[in-house]
Amino acid sequence: MSHRPASGGPLGVPEGPLPAGSALSSPVIDLPQIHALALPTPWPVGPVQVYLIESEPLTLVDTGVRSRDSWDALVGGLEALGYAPGDLRRVILTHYHADHLGQAESLRRSGATLEVLCHEQEVELVEGFSVERDENIEDTLALFREHGVPEDVLAAQRRRLLSFLEDDPLCEPTRVDRAVRDGERVAFKDLELEVLHAPGHTRGHLLLHHAGAGVLVTGDHVMGEMVPATTTCYTGPLPEPGDPLRRRPRFRGLPAYLRSLRRLRGSALRVLLPAHGGLIAHPARALDDALLFYEVRIQRAWRALLRRARSGAPVTAWELFLELFPRVDPVTQGRNRLLMVIGILDVLAEEGRLEALRDGARLVHRPVADRPEQAPSPC
Repeated sequence: MSHRPASGGPLGVPEGPLPAGSALSSPVIDLPQIHALALPTPWPVGPVQVYLIESEPLTLVDTGVRSRDSWDALVGGLEALGYAPGDLRRVILTHYHADHLGQAESLRRSGATLEVLCHEQEVELVEGFSVERDENIEDTLALFREHGVPEDVLAAQRRRLLSFLEDDPLCEPTRVDRAVRDGERVAFKDLELEVLHAPGHTRGHLLLHHAGAGVLVTGDHVMGEMVPATTTCYTGPLPEPGDPLRRRPRFRGLPAYLRSLRRLRGSALRVLLPAHGGLIAHPARALDDALLFYEVRIQRAWRALLRRARSGAPVTAWELFLELFPRVDPVTQGRNRLLMVIGILDVLAEEGRLEALRDGARLVHRPVADRPEQAPSPC
């Protein structure tokens, strides 16, 4: 376990990713109560950054995956800052994914008397977490089927996803003691944080804002050196009343994510504390980069749709995926990209540039006829 003092970027914020097993004391000069711990994960995304808020009650924001290496790094990081797991009194979860929720119940078993907080839309997922629910296997496959993915691809995706259920789970459920919503305040002895609801990566993703210092704890909403995938999922089993296409109600993550990013653009932010990729000393640039990442992909998809429209053929999300990602294996690498393509279609539909049609069991899409040559408005 290494322990590094803050140095490097503006406002004392160190630049670059934090190595797994490191503890960073007071990286933001104007908010010295917050410390960063980098905990290992088994994934290419690298370590997850969790944050100790050294005030009363002693609070941890996110917890890392449930593994021996992650637990040892968490214990070592707390010790480097003068604490033990049993000293914690509160855990705030930015969202329910395994590298954020994973060790909350382990902390409770260690003897910590914890109040666990999450957004109200994540309570059921935190308290009922399972790998199967996290992967949302059957509903995701049903969504892909409706958007034109062939049955042989769906069967191969199902086999692959079910194999994940055989692994030792990196997360377990825990009880939620307080559900919060947008605009609520989380009080400490000497500071207060505002909860901001930032849907997109998940339905109930939350951020923690300290307006006075211009600091925002962002979880996976805005990250250093990467842009998060967004969630697209059914929210009910039956078609929406009055929908002529008989579509099930659905959370549309990419439009929600872009709205969440634009909302943050109006904030006076000075430092972002994300879950991955180091600390962010240039918030405006990070927000613009995330918006640009998706705007480029939306423009590419729009051009592909216009090409198809000239031939008179509407397109499924699957056909658009094949055109945009011809070298991607749809079984091993396609899930997030397929969800992104569906999300792009959602964005274009919300802008009034795209219409959906029912072709048997499939949904097909085409540009709105009265303005086929217009590109989407810039993010």
